Amino acid sequence: MHNLISNLDKEIVAGVITHANKYNDVDENVDNVDIHYIFNYVNLLPSRIRYYARKLFVYNSIKKIQRIINEKKPTHIICVYPDLDFIDLGIKISKKNTSIKFIPYLHDTISEGLNYKKYYKRAHKIQEYIIKNYDTILVMSEGMKDLFSTKYNCRTIPIPHSFPEKIKGKINLNESRQGSMFWGGSIYSINKFSALRFERALSRLSIKFKLSNANEEQNLIKLGFRKDNFQILPFLSRVDYLNLLMQQDALLMAIDSFEESPVHKDELSTIFPTKTIEYLMSGKPIIVNCPEEYFLSRFFKKNDCGLVINSTDSKVVKQEIYQYLKNTELQRRHIENSFKTLEMFKVSNVKKLFIESIQ
Repeated sequence: MHNLISNLDKEIVAGVITHANKYNDVDENVDNVDIHYIFNYVNLLPSRIRYYARKLFVYNSIKKIQRIINEKKPTHIICVYPDLDFIDLGIKISKKNTSIKFIPYLHDTISEGLNYKKYYKRAHKIQEYIIKNYDTILVMSEGMKDLFSTKYNCRTIPIPHSFPEKIKGKINLNESRQGSMFWGGSIYSINKFSALRFERALSRLSIKFKLSNANEEQNLIKLGFRKDNFQILPFLSRVDYLNLLMQQDALLMAIDSFEESPVHKDELSTIFPTKTIEYLMSGKPIIVNCPEEYFLSRFFKKNDCGLVINSTDSKVVKQEIYQYLKNTELQRRHIENSFKTLEMFKVSNVKKLFIESIQ
């Protein structure tokens, strides 16, 4: 959202209300946009008092948001999910301010994404209310659009993530291998088995598995990662992160099959990792492991911009990676198509689509 908001005309942005990282974070003005912070302390408290704590949190938060609305007098409120408490706050605010157009923007499914959590019933109720009561619903990908259409007969508008940088269009195929591949983002319930498949395959190919600092060594070892075959890199600025991507033999992403993950199939099948854009920008080969019916698989195959491995067998994964690394002509074609595919994520194009969608 940061890229999109930063590129909107400032006179149309009344302000941003977002999650505070610390209790004492104060509201501020950043690049002529007022940023208002709300600290959600509920999940930090013992479970036995969370029910009452959430009521207090909602009461105080609505008071603050309503003060901001009274002062700013917005015509539209865009409420972004993946935070259940914040989307719930947004719905409550919309009921109190019916003259303001309220637009949910879902980065993930709500009901399906939280299907295995103890607050599933609350999530289901919120998603059901959104589908029944709002004419304009934004979603993160075509995969989510297809799901809401077929499952709920609900029309949604996909507004993807965006990037502000200029596309360099430089193909970064190494003449000699660096001996490492990179995984950006966390390894958790949606991808831990497929990430382990990559680790097994790379180990057999004597390729180091490098990961972002969103992961912890002990957690990976518990999952079965071999300590001598992976490396967690330190936190990097965006510039350094993009440079790091260009130094790898390939970039990895994956989603577990629904047989492996506790997460609902409909959530898994619609996920579109935000790191996809940075991967496409890198000029490096991209390797994806997920089931064939998932949107991520369809996206890369449709745009012919990466190697897609639909098998859950680590030996097959290893063999396909091995063959791919030998085929520089195919890698080059995939990278060239990556640059073409990036057009849909340019912030100018996403901005135009966003403005058209909320009017």
